[in-house]
Amino acid sequence: MSAEENKELIRHLITAYERHDLETFWRGIDPQGNFPVLKRFGIDPTYANYHSFMTAFLEALPDVHHTFEDMVAEGERVWVSYTIWGTHEGMLRNVPATHKPVTYSLIAMYRFAHGKIVEADFLADNLSLLQQLGVIAE
Repeated sequence: MSAEENKELIRHLITAYERHDLETFWRGIDPQGNFPVLKRFGIDPTYANYHSFMTAFLEALPDVHHTFEDMVAEGERVWVSYTIWGTHEGMLRNVPATHKPVTYSLIAMYRFAHGKIVEADFLADNLSLLQQLGVIAE
C-alpha cells in the first residue's frame, strides 16, 4: 500500500474504533504484530494483550473521539498527532470511573505490512490525563 493509503486506513480504523465497530478495527490489525506501547505499562507487547488494552480503553472512555491534528507518512510508517477526548466512565489505568470529561494529546506511530498495522506505539500526555482524573494535583 502507498503512504497515502496507509494514512487513509488509519482514519478508517480510528473511525471504526470510535463507533465501537471492533470487527472492522481488528481486521486492520495483524495478529502477528508488535505493540511496543504496552511495554510502558509493563505488559508483553502481543496482539492478545493489545486487544485487551484497546478494548479496556474503549470501555473506560466509551464516547472517545480522536481529532487528527497532523499526520505524516513515509513508506510503511505513519505518525499521527491526536487530541483525544471523552468521558471517563470505566476503569482506566487503575483509576475507577470519575465521570469527568478528559482531553489530552497523543502521538502515535504505526507500521504497515500487507495492508494491516503490524506495529503500534503511542506516547500520551499522561500527566494531563491523570490531573484531569484527579489522581495527580495540578
